[in-house]
Amino acid sequence: MEKRFFAQKENIFKNQITLTGEEHNHLAKVMRLRIGDKVECFFDSSEVFLCEIIEILKDKSLLKIESSSQSTANPKMSLTLFQGLPKLDKLEFISQKLCEIGASEIVPFSSKFTIAKENENKLERLYKINVSACKQCGRTSLLKVSKTLKFNEMCQRLKDFDKVIFANEKENFTTLKSSLNTLNSSQKIAVVVGSEGGFSTDEIDTLCSLKNVTSVSLGRRILRTETASLVLCGCVATWLED
Repeated sequence: MEKRFFAQKENIFKNQITLTGEEHNHLAKVMRLRIGDKVECFFDSSEVFLCEIIEILKDKSLLKIESSSQSTANPKMSLTLFQGLPKLDKLEFISQKLCEIGASEIVPFSSKFTIAKENENKLERLYKINVSACKQCGRTSLLKVSKTLKFNEMCQRLKDFDKVIFANEKENFTTLKSSLNTLNSSQKIAVVVGSEGGFSTDEIDTLCSLKNVTSVSLGRRILRTETASLVLCGCVATWLED
């Protein structure tokens, strides 16, 4: 993690990478790296580049690409979390951990009992969190965080998935284990977890009526929204990638 840097695609030209802004500052002023040091760079793709620092200027660093390889840490699955809009600090936590787990996208949504308010200005903050999480866990493809949908808009999007697992705290009989047995890594898979306020009876009925949705229980204890998201996505990722 200490020597991995995120590059903008437009700053990669032939066999050189230019780091600017926060990434340059981290290299030059925080880590105090020097000309000749070796680092890894990546952008939102499947590749990771081994580079040598060839110049450090006031506002940018120049790196020479020595070799490239395919990242082995990128997700092998297509997993999207539809997350009932939580308070921002929880969304930051979920985003960071879902990046590590291997999800492809998080789509926040609002429903009848949603407590938190939408704040589109925080998408840039979530983007930076995901870049940092990629540095830590080794993946090179960024987790996408989409704009918040309304409940009905989310239900329309769910129709595009092969399998949808709905974490339903009122479910009594359908277990997660039996649902995992129906999944494979070639499918587009979605997970639905409600916000702190949960779902209304009508919303639960609407979700359960969709043909590709399986309603599951996560056990006898009611989990917090961020716990439910990590548990359910972690189980799906372990099942598909292991």
